[in-house]
Amino acid sequence: MKFNSKRISVFLIFTSTIILTACGGESSDQNTNGQAENNLEKDGSIYQVYYQSSDISSGIYSDFFKITQYSIKNNEIFFSKSHNQPLKNDFLTEQKILNKGTLQTNIVKRLTPSSWTYELTPDLKQNLKFEIVKLDGENIFDRVLPGYKENINLETGLHNQLDKSLIEFYQNYKNVRFPKNSYCYRLKETQWNQSYISYISSFYANPAFSEKKQSIIEKYNNLGLDKKYFRLLNSQWYGYNLTVLENLETGDIESVLGNNNDQSASIEFVSSSVWDADRSLAYEKSHLYSIEDNQLNNTHSLTAFRQKLKIANLEKGCFAFNTQAAQAIQRLTLVNWQPGDSSDISPFFSRRTLLSN
Repeated sequence: MKFNSKRISVFLIFTSTIILTACGGESSDQNTNGQAENNLEKDGSIYQVYYQSSDISSGIYSDFFKITQYSIKNNEIFFSKSHNQPLKNDFLTEQKILNKGTLQTNIVKRLTPSSWTYELTPDLKQNLKFEIVKLDGENIFDRVLPGYKENINLETGLHNQLDKSLIEFYQNYKNVRFPKNSYCYRLKETQWNQSYISYISSFYANPAFSEKKQSIIEKYNNLGLDKKYFRLLNSQWYGYNLTVLENLETGDIESVLGNNNDQSASIEFVSSSVWDADRSLAYEKSHLYSIEDNQLNNTHSLTAFRQKLKIANLEKGCFAFNTQAAQAIQRLTLVNWQPGDSSDISPFFSRRTLLSN
């Protein structure tokens, strides 16, 4: 068993902006935010930009970038491939079972520039709250790839095909900045209207459900002072025994399902708890992995590296850009910006960047 994050986690998903105001400055910030929202309400598209590193084990032999334009019509993003796509398996929700074959709506609706909703089906909906971040004059590379400059040697000329696109982006455009009226959508908060199970594996006698449940309970009991960050759930859903350990700050979940024969199954459990970007950032900063503790352990070093990039993304990454910002990125023509597929909803929400050693 391992923790699985069921939160929205596009690799370039987060940014954290601290607004400091002197006395009497609050009104000015409110006016700026109001003007930004008015401008973005007229914007007919949002853009996602992401980087895919090479991963030989997955058959990805060279890195690349993509920019995907999502058109907004009548305040909705419509995903033609994903709309009315049937569920491939039963979904168990708190209120009912959504049977295999149930048609998915898969529509994202803009209520305001900072408040959106995602409808998976009429019974499963997610609220998305954004902070609109003004990017005027900010470094483009640092917003597209937060944390890379600080944690990877990008000045070397000894790169090869594996990281060619990354190095070329940095070395050619490391000082280029966003023009006026450039904005970033920082994902600030998400919440599903109810918890649900989207996948159940086959049931097995070894290990037994009781063993897995006890292991999760022991892990929770041994958390010490960190127990306040977690929630332990022991429940029954539709005749199944359910045990869930959830990190309320990061959204990471460890879970197991059991049947009446004490057999266990792996599941994908999605929580209705609120996920908050600032709380997640604070948790990561207070629970740092240290490479110095075990420099010869490659797995430990990779975990620490991943966390550094995660923190950087929570601080400076963007879920999406407005048209002005995206056009500034596309003008960096020495980078091959491949077009993404806007008809499929999966890339819109999923983690698409694989980090390699």
